[in-house]
Amino acid sequence: MSNPFSNSQRVFVMLIGTWVGLMFAVGLLVPMTVFSYLTDKQVAGMVAGQIFKNTGFLSITLGMILLVFANTLVRRGFKQYRLIRWLLLLTLVLTMLGTFVVQPWMVAIRENTLSTGFPVLLSNQAGFFKILHGVSSSIFLIEMCLLSFIFWRVSKVQA
Repeated sequence: MSNPFSNSQRVFVMLIGTWVGLMFAVGLLVPMTVFSYLTDKQVAGMVAGQIFKNTGFLSITLGMILLVFANTLVRRGFKQYRLIRWLLLLTLVLTMLGTFVVQPWMVAIRENTLSTGFPVLLSNQAGFFKILHGVSSSIFLIEMCLLSFIFWRVSKVQA
């Protein structure tokens, strides 16, 4: 029996699986590990923030590659990738929003408050910083859900 997946589909599944794994590993392991091993929570937050920033850049790269693959697959007649394209685009927009808007905003607040000699959570910006942290966490969770759904859809065995 021949495999109904094309090589492009296999590469797509491999890349989306890599992205999903990256997001779950970083989202679940980094905060828990960094905050449990570093006693200074300010430093732990800075380290975690840098890891999330790097994850954002890697996610943007993977997302763009996957978007090209999805477009190629749609042009080759794999119509089930039409929805996948839109979900990838949404995930990419969310990733860019987090990487280029929310995270830099959080860094600016942290640097501004540290320059006054206070950690963020003891400053008058603490409430707003917590809101941005919640927005950032929500974006990351939505990305994880979207990517999991995409992976679930594209890894389905074709009959």
